[in-house]
Amino acid sequence: MSIHPTPTEQCARLRSALLNLHRTLIELERREYEKFHGRTSSGDFLQVVAFDDCMKWLEPLSRLIVMLDEALDPARDAGLTPAVVSARLRELLSLDRSREDEFIQRYLRHFDTAPDLAVEHAAVLKALSAAT
Repeated sequence: MSIHPTPTEQCARLRSALLNLHRTLIELERREYEKFHGRTSSGDFLQVVAFDDCMKWLEPLSRLIVMLDEALDPARDAGLTPAVVSARLRELLSLDRSREDEFIQRYLRHFDTAPDLAVEHAAVLKALSAAT
């Protein structure tokens, strides 16, 4: 077993942590959505996530997951290093309260009220530190 993970291993670990973070955010958004719209089936909520403007704020995070998927696809020559995604992810999840973009505003609102998001955030930071 190597002390230093390969770029592929780093991407896989980071992807896993990001998927868990994304899943937590989706669950938090579902709870919030259902407060206003009533109980929603999984299929209907998947449509909301995919097509409703209220979920567009998650796109920057989703794009990073796609970038990691591409990096892990052996059929593609993505030329992506974990450092590229790591830099973008560090900026995205910086918890910078002076930023005014929709992602950070919504993220911070959940971060301040959901301990499970803080746990997943810490896991992503741990994966990030291992990737650099």
